[in-house]
Amino acid sequence: MDRNIENACMLHENGKTVCIDPSLPIFKLIGKRYTMFILGVIGNNNTRKNFNDIVKSIPGTSRTIIATRIRELIQAGMIRRCYNKILSYELTELGYKIRKGIICFLEELE
Repeated sequence: MDRNIENACMLHENGKTVCIDPSLPIFKLIGKRYTMFILGVIGNNNTRKNFNDIVKSIPGTSRTIIATRIRELIQAGMIRRCYNKILSYELTELGYKIRKGIICFLEELE
């Protein structure tokens, strides 16, 4: 690997080194339209949400885009399906960690 690329993809902080490369697919997904809204809605009040609840909570959205994002979030391991008489969604441990990181980042922007 080119030494400059190797240095560019590593973050050094407080004696720790973290490689950026494994996180790139997650960052790409988080940057997609409505992803952060879905993580917000599902994570609010630590309750499961069904598809219609998610769509109703995000004004001006398309059911198709929400369905696509939900599939992508499931594949990325950030949310999971729950069956309890009706299909609903909840955050996984990874989803909660990412949501918490987003909240910290957004608080810094205020």
